[in-house]
Amino acid sequence: MSTPLVHPADAPDVRARLNLNPAHWGVRAITEIGMAIALASILGWLARAFPLTLPQGGTFGLEMLPILFVALRRGVVPGLVAGTLFGLLQLTGVGGSPFIYHPVQALLDYPLAFGVLGLAGLVPVGELRGWRGVARLAAAVTVAGGARFVCHFVSGLIFFTEYVPAGQSAWVYSATYNLIYLVPSAVVTAVVLWPLLRAYDAAFPDARGLIS
Repeated sequence: MSTPLVHPADAPDVRARLNLNPAHWGVRAITEIGMAIALASILGWLARAFPLTLPQGGTFGLEMLPILFVALRRGVVPGLVAGTLFGLLQLTGVGGSPFIYHPVQALLDYPLAFGVLGLAGLVPVGELRGWRGVARLAAAVTVAGGARFVCHFVSGLIFFTEYVPAGQSAWVYSATYNLIYLVPSAVVTAVVLWPLLRAYDAAFPDARGLIS
């Protein structure tokens, strides 16, 4: 049996949202993690077909979608595991075409950047209904996207200052560079997540983190 994220409406269980113990995940949760990694890899390759691809690897895409899906319906640690494994798969070239400049840069831009997407599971999204559901989902995607942005921002600030145009701050350059593709990616991901999560909740109500 997998551990569902179901709690009383007025008593959110933070430990359950973390879902720390893999022994309690169950076959379905582990299968979902594997499928999320595979789907993220496919979406990563499809993203290369979009015109918004920046020189040091920034690309508009929906790779975050399956990782966030796992985090929101299985918890922080399952989402972290799915994201980190996907990031490592990207480094091998199987899950994408990585831009590797330095070992620490590679760690920041791939395993860490996608692993922190699991933090979306901290937000009690619960049942997606009305504007309250929209706000919760937006908050979860913002937390995850913000954490990923920090990883890419630090990477750019440390390792890619040579690309900063003359007269521009490295801070501004790194922030602008990463926001150009992360913001639209996060917005589209949230829009697509809404119907997917609702369909999943209807099919598997026992796996929903119901927090009102």
